[in-house]
Amino acid sequence: MANWFWIALATLAVVLTPDRAAAGFEVSTGFSFNRSNYSDNNYSWTRRWGATLGYHFSDRSGIELTMQDVVDRTFIGGYEDTTFHDRIYSVDWYQALAGKNAPIQPFFKIGVGQLNRDASGSYAFGGTPPLQVDQLTGVLGAGLRIYLTRTIGLKSEATSYLSGGRLSTWKDNIGFTLGISIYL
Repeated sequence: MANWFWIALATLAVVLTPDRAAAGFEVSTGFSFNRSNYSDNNYSWTRRWGATLGYHFSDRSGIELTMQDVVDRTFIGGYEDTTFHDRIYSVDWYQALAGKNAPIQPFFKIGVGQLNRDASGSYAFGGTPPLQVDQLTGVLGAGLRIYLTRTIGLKSEATSYLSGGRLSTWKDNIGFTLGISIYL
């Protein structure tokens, strides 16, 4: 029994020890689009794309500069006709749960950013959204990177922007992207 314990401990140590030789830059981009049609002329769609430049201190941790561009468009006749255009710029701490040698690398990130929102349109009974919002925001994210080669991978990520930096707003602005990641 004791031998299994030492084997498991040694395996865990190898898996959790970061590879400092894997330090370097990473460039990634992602995109998503979804649309819902409520009837012939009533719809809602969201288009999201983003780009990231990161410097990884090891194969498991680093700092990323991220830009997201999001457009939400909703038209429901007689009720809502709005367009929201968000641009989010952030600095994030990136932490992977497995090294680059693993074929699948789960990760999470946490950071701080600037949300710039332009809005237009109207709601029923004459209401309008705030035309412009510029605020500091927190960033939470999690995802998976699937390495196709040692330097190129598919990247899937869910990111939440914390309105006003409040953790309680994590459900209000969640976006999913699928893209590609290149480790330089």
